[in-house]
Amino acid sequence: MYKLKNKQLIHLTKGKYHDGGGLYIRITHQGKGLWTYRYNLNKASHEMSLGTFPEVKLSEAREKLAEKKRLRLKQINPLHEKRKHEILKVQQNKKFSEIADLYITTKKREEWTNPKSEQQWRSTIETYAKPILDRKPFIDINHNDIVEVLLPIWTTKTETARRLQQRLFRIISFAKIKKWYDKENPASWQEHLSHVLPDPYKIQKVNHHSYMKHKDIKSFYNQLCELELFSAYALRVVILTVARTSEVLKSKFEEFDLERRIWTIPYQNMKARKEHNVPLSDEVIKIINFMKRKHNHAFVFPNTYLAKPLSNGAMLNLLKTRFPDLKVTVHGFRSTFRTWAEEEGKYQHYVIKFSQAHQLPDKIEKAYLRSDLFHQRITIMNDWEKFLISKEG
Repeated sequence: MYKLKNKQLIHLTKGKYHDGGGLYIRITHQGKGLWTYRYNLNKASHEMSLGTFPEVKLSEAREKLAEKKRLRLKQINPLHEKRKHEILKVQQNKKFSEIADLYITTKKREEWTNPKSEQQWRSTIETYAKPILDRKPFIDINHNDIVEVLLPIWTTKTETARRLQQRLFRIISFAKIKKWYDKENPASWQEHLSHVLPDPYKIQKVNHHSYMKHKDIKSFYNQLCELELFSAYALRVVILTVARTSEVLKSKFEEFDLERRIWTIPYQNMKARKEHNVPLSDEVIKIINFMKRKHNHAFVFPNTYLAKPLSNGAMLNLLKTRFPDLKVTVHGFRSTFRTWAEEEGKYQHYVIKFSQAHQLPDKIEKAYLRSDLFHQRITIMNDWEKFLISKEG
């Protein structure tokens, strides 16, 4: 079948010579040439390079020919497959920071409800990961590189390090799905890092959001009602509905059905990316109606100069300037509600969780508990309002 011999190749003059089975060598200069494979597939003629001579020996060229023919038998175009591998190789040779940017831009950006999330991701990657992981091609990153990134901050900035580890794991998992990384994920906690790094939950006490004890919130809420500020009205809605800051600030009048007493928060504004219905108490309805009379913007709590929502720090700034002696955060009022509800001892556990838009962590529980317990949540939210506006004592 084969026509060419090793000894004659270095003596061939300029021209194209057939070895058999579609394998050719094109001699460009004596002793130098290019191997090619010519074939027909789906009634179309193709020719592809198999490497240069003498770098690729005759026996190697024949091995490559056999490999390409196996692809043809599977109705796979060898030329298309070669281009796919070339593209794959380009991706694998990119730097970690390029893959991370692609993951953030194409996968994560649409999931975040808080604009600070992207900033935090990029900041930790730029500060801690990029200087180390960009020293080599992405495909060559290994377990030791990940440990080198995390170890210096693992005990001094444990929460930052823990989040960075999770981010690295997700970025590399993304690359594995794309076939840009073909080894085990070196940022996996269970398979790798848990064997060399201490448990983050045992070396650092979690700092929860500062919150107000529920015995003190009545007085605070009454003082808040005396302030004629958009940020004060927004904070009252945060407290009354137990919603997150961003959910209240991004709220629009069209989301509120005051007749049915329901606030439907669209999925894109929710942390869990799932639409959520909030029962409305009398106080909330009064505030929404009041804000309708105050302005004609789409957002309930607007920055009237920019026709945008109030800034994310507006309510926190209100706490710091009007209540400087209080050491609380806006998010902490969710903890105040949770403590009050638990100590009341008359509400189901899941009613309390769903009032805060928490999701069930267990897949089995999700399969059996299909209700959002909305009617029970009407009761607890009305009771919470009564507690807030009742006389102190």
